[in-house]
Amino acid sequence: MSTYVLRYFPIKARAEVARLLLLASGDKFADVMPDWPAEKENQPLGQLPVLIETLEDGTEFELSDSVAIEKYLARKSGLLVKTGSMDTAREDQLRSQINDVIDMHYAYMFAPEGSHEVIEARYRSNAKAFVKYHEKILAENGSNGHYFGSETTYMDIALFAFITVIRQPNEKAIKDCTDYFSESNAPGLNKVYETVQASSIAAPYVATLK
Repeated sequence: MSTYVLRYFPIKARAEVARLLLLASGDKFADVMPDWPAEKENQPLGQLPVLIETLEDGTEFELSDSVAIEKYLARKSGLLVKTGSMDTAREDQLRSQINDVIDMHYAYMFAPEGSHEVIEARYRSNAKAFVKYHEKILAENGSNGHYFGSETTYMDIALFAFITVIRQPNEKAIKDCTDYFSESNAPGLNKVYETVQASSIAAPYVATLK
């Protein structure tokens, strides 16, 4: 059995899907916060998260980029969609659209003076389009709390983690930034969130939130 090290900051942000999947797997792993920025140059791309897997024979596999890490772990757990190349492409598209929103969320919080207005406008445009499109996709799947079929898959987990992260109180965030994802504005998204939250897959991770 493999063991893992997940290098990231002690915050809920880009490593939450990886954390959830590692906890769900039952495999041994350690959260490690590198000395930053002193160890920045020692990371594969000078950024976090980084996943290090040690196989039974001692071989190490190092992977950078949050989405690459997520998909690797999801594939190992059998959680990627299995219903053909079109659904696989749709899964990639839907996951990428989360970044369209969350990237603007982070950009606003760390933006230099004078650039907040432009970033906020992009966030609101992206969030509005995201909700409209994703609600349509979820309705086409029967509004059953899943993006694909009737079982929890990687995309459901990614959406759950996204809403968990964006709902964290933060005085630097865009005012009312979570309103787009409220139950009244996004019932389908909230059903996915609640379905994953109540699932056995997410149970070990949800326990850490209490």
